[in-house]
Amino acid sequence: MKRTPVLVATLFLAGFLAGCSSIETKVDYDRNASFSSYKTFAFKDVRSPDSPISMRRVQGAIDRTLTSRGFARAEGTPDLWVVLHTRTRRQTQVTTYNSGWGWGWGWRGGYWNSARVEQIPIGTLMVDLIDTKAKELVWRGSASRILESDETPKDRDENVQEAVNKLFDGFPPKS
Repeated sequence: MKRTPVLVATLFLAGFLAGCSSIETKVDYDRNASFSSYKTFAFKDVRSPDSPISMRRVQGAIDRTLTSRGFARAEGTPDLWVVLHTRTRRQTQVTTYNSGWGWGWGWRGGYWNSARVEQIPIGTLMVDLIDTKAKELVWRGSASRILESDETPKDRDENVQEAVNKLFDGFPPKS
């Protein structure tokens, strides 16, 4: 069957691209911080010249997540400042496929090889939580994922909430 290598390549590529859409998170925190004493939060210095809509989307997701964990949004001086940073970068991705078939004893078939090089946009959200009394960073988390250009606003809402949920998984840290 000549279609088998093409089918295998297509299935592999579909699985690989589905795996690439996952969210990668990293978290670090001050082990000496008393997270049980923090009850309120507020956003500090939130502005995005590129996309105010995206920044509001991120704020909403963080607000929902922290509120669901027992924190209250404060209008005055909170226990924690939430400071957001966003970044977009391009990552080179090379996808290759080799049919594994070639010239050999008793077989006169062809050898099929292909490669595709793409610049993949990666979006990163970094969230800093700062103790307002000590004026020190106590928690930092980052979430990164591939940005899809054909996402609808609803897809973006869901993806941002998923990233924030994963980022704050296990928050607040246990002392």
